[in-house]
Amino acid sequence: MNSGLLATKLHRPSAPPKWVQRPHLIQRLNEGLKSGRQITLVSAPAGFGKTTCISEWLNALGWPVAWLSLDAADDDPGRFFAYFIAALQKVDENLGQEIVGVLRSGQLPPSEVVSATLINDILECQGRFLLILDDLQSIQDRFILQVLGQLVANLPPALHLVLITREDPSLPLARLRANNQLTEIRARDLRFARHDAERLLNEVLGLSLSRTDVAALEAKTEGWVVGLQLAGMSIQDRTNPSSFIADLSGSHRFILSYLTEEVLSQQPEEVQQFLLQTSILDRLNGDLCNAVTGRSDGRALLEQLFNANLFLIPLDDEGHWYRYHHLFADLLRDLQNALQKDKTAELHQRASHWYAQADMASKAIEHALAAEDYGLAANLLEHHAMGMIMQGYAKTVNGWVQAIPAEWASSPRTDLAFAWMHLLRGAYAQASPYLERSQAAFAGPQVELHLGEEEHSLKAEWLVMQSLLLNMQGKMTESLGLATQALEIAPEQDSRVRSLAYFGLASAYQVMEDYGPAMEAYQKAIQHGRSAGNFITEMMSTSGLAELAFEHSQLHLAFEIASPVTLRLEESRSLPPISTVVYGMLGEVCYQWAQIEEARRHSQRALQLSTLGGYNSGMINCRVLLSRLCRLEGDLEDAAHEIQKAVDLMQGDIPDYVRQEAVSQQVRVYLAQNRPAAAEMVLQGQGFSFRDELSFPALPSGGSIPHSVGLLYNSSLHVLLYRARTRGDLTGLRSGIELAGRLIAGALQGQYLLVALEALVLRAQMYAALGKSQQAKVDYLRALELAEPEGILGVFVEQGSPVAEALAALVKQNQLGTVQPGYVQRILAASSRSRSSGTTPGEQLVPHLAGGLESVALIEPLTDRELDVLGLMAEGLKYKEIAGRLFISLNTVRSHVKTIYGKLNVNNRTRAVEMARQLGIL
Repeated sequence: MNSGLLATKLHRPSAPPKWVQRPHLIQRLNEGLKSGRQITLVSAPAGFGKTTCISEWLNALGWPVAWLSLDAADDDPGRFFAYFIAALQKVDENLGQEIVGVLRSGQLPPSEVVSATLINDILECQGRFLLILDDLQSIQDRFILQVLGQLVANLPPALHLVLITREDPSLPLARLRANNQLTEIRARDLRFARHDAERLLNEVLGLSLSRTDVAALEAKTEGWVVGLQLAGMSIQDRTNPSSFIADLSGSHRFILSYLTEEVLSQQPEEVQQFLLQTSILDRLNGDLCNAVTGRSDGRALLEQLFNANLFLIPLDDEGHWYRYHHLFADLLRDLQNALQKDKTAELHQRASHWYAQADMASKAIEHALAAEDYGLAANLLEHHAMGMIMQGYAKTVNGWVQAIPAEWASSPRTDLAFAWMHLLRGAYAQASPYLERSQAAFAGPQVELHLGEEEHSLKAEWLVMQSLLLNMQGKMTESLGLATQALEIAPEQDSRVRSLAYFGLASAYQVMEDYGPAMEAYQKAIQHGRSAGNFITEMMSTSGLAELAFEHSQLHLAFEIASPVTLRLEESRSLPPISTVVYGMLGEVCYQWAQIEEARRHSQRALQLSTLGGYNSGMINCRVLLSRLCRLEGDLEDAAHEIQKAVDLMQGDIPDYVRQEAVSQQVRVYLAQNRPAAAEMVLQGQGFSFRDELSFPALPSGGSIPHSVGLLYNSSLHVLLYRARTRGDLTGLRSGIELAGRLIAGALQGQYLLVALEALVLRAQMYAALGKSQQAKVDYLRALELAEPEGILGVFVEQGSPVAEALAALVKQNQLGTVQPGYVQRILAASSRSRSSGTTPGEQLVPHLAGGLESVALIEPLTDRELDVLGLMAEGLKYKEIAGRLFISLNTVRSHVKTIYGKLNVNNRTRAVEMARQLGIL
């Protein structure tokens, strides 16, 4: 977004001169505010002084103001909301930050998400302010009007909305009137009365018209301010103004056009040419006018016109940018086309070149199209389409593409930009047509011979995107082959494309469960992404690396990768939809560490970002995790509600792993609700059968079992265990134990530890149900030994009281082997806090430790955050350092320390650390 152009869009008009001030209208507007109406509509044709009226009101009111001047180019959701939020941030820089972050990544959230986010942000505002949308008739886009309609229907108390328009907008005006929520100013209110016209013509313009002449002129122009101004300027040097006024006839448009010509004819020839030539511009500054007209004194001439009151309106406080009054500009353009139509295209070309050099691509393209210079327009699109689409201007770019004839419009670079826009949202099916359209540009040996370095970069990028699509279709060999080919042809110095190629390689290796090469490729992708300064590419690879680490149960590594990235994301205020993976990963890690508050915070942030970006897979994953959190806390109603939302989103283009994780959680919730038939039916859709004879889909060949697939099979073990406990049906347990053994071996082979841990804990419970306590004990100990290095708690806690009681017995009997008692104690403490259905009361779950130490059952267990603080205290960190490490305030650290001392019955740091070590907590 060009800062100079932005300033002109957000510039608040200065207070009007006294001759146009209308005290009676200001009084009406103020009465609307006092009565609690939150919307003001100023609707009248061009030239009636709508903007001037509101400017006068604001000058007297003294409220904070956000002003946005609109034009036809703003009828694009991405562009509109970028400017809309920029206007709001003139009042409060925090307004709309989330939406801006997503727009910067090229995504457009659903309309209800945009409106809800804006409303929630404005609700946080202190004090009231006004938002003015000027020339709202320029906006016809359905999406934008939907958001405005939702905003109008739920307007926060802090906001007063002012709509200035030539025609009534498609908003619920009738309902607003019926509810006394609308103050209206119409053309009849803005027309100059006879005494106003007389003051303008005789006092301001220095004429000496009779009352009869004033009345006649006021009647012919119907009190239009611009018409009266034009008439007055036309009359200034006439000896017989009465005759001139009497001769005026025809439609108002004809009269105004005629008056414009009259005013123009009174100007020197060079000024006439300047006005006509620059009428093609919707904004003017000295350099731009020089480029279009070939003059060198553009700025001085603009200042001269402004001082002569020739309908020139300043758009900034420095006097750099102006515009003509809309009606005057329209009339000038009509004259330009009538008198010099053959030169108009050349004027647009000059403007296009100036805007291109000023890095204002959208204006450059608009003028190239107006000149019908399709070669220039296509060239500009080639270089700027990706950037503009990634700024959210997809509708605008698509409109330009449609405006260019087919022989000029073939643009692989533009097609790739649209394909990326869809891929970044996970909408793979929508990306395919754009990639297919580009195929002819890159396919075939003859094409390859004629590709230059830039074309090789484009082809490499195209190959990466094809690789990603094949990856989602499960065609891994083909996917890996295309990613490898992309890396081979990508120029060495093109770090952006090489980063993408390494990302494609890593994605293929990850699905193929080739862990080492996947890690290496992700790291190279991150390195090249940073080198290229491409934050989105770097973010995609970082997200993949964190996800890979988590899937292989390297929780600390996943946390170390993801945590710093979230800080960079928030600081950059650029929030691509893929960033939801980073927050979601932190939520998963915190869930396994039983840090419920942190897990929920990260999950909700991930959900917010995926919803804002329309990233369907991300929304499903977030709902699944929130369902698990609710279930862990014993809130089955909310757990069911969240998983149902996830299931409702599972339509169409959803990757298998996303579907598998959602189904796994659906089964767990159904069983917790005592709905085994529903659970079995869901699994039946995935190939499992629990009818007359148990049958399961074949495990993946090669022995290794991926994370999501493992979760699905573990869900079937949950069903078998439920049947054994509720029906006494032990027949399936032997099959379950055999399946669990294969799951454990396959998951450990692929380093998918969380799957193996859950299978071990489930098999231990099956052994216990069959009375095989020794085998159960072996599985529990094996699970604890595997989980302890990463501090995994969630797998044990979510199983409820049977597992907690079994672990408590191991502690009590001093049968933990090499497992530290403090680690098991943390599991039991987390279990005691869980309100899951069937969980035994906390004090019964936490046993006395062996060796005669004090019983932690008599003391309230430390929370996860208190354990974090205690651990850092043991490392010798000061309170300020602890606050920085945990991203909490200094006062929060002091509060935690005080609570820790109370629970451990100590009064200083040294004693707290000693006691914690004695109790096995550290």
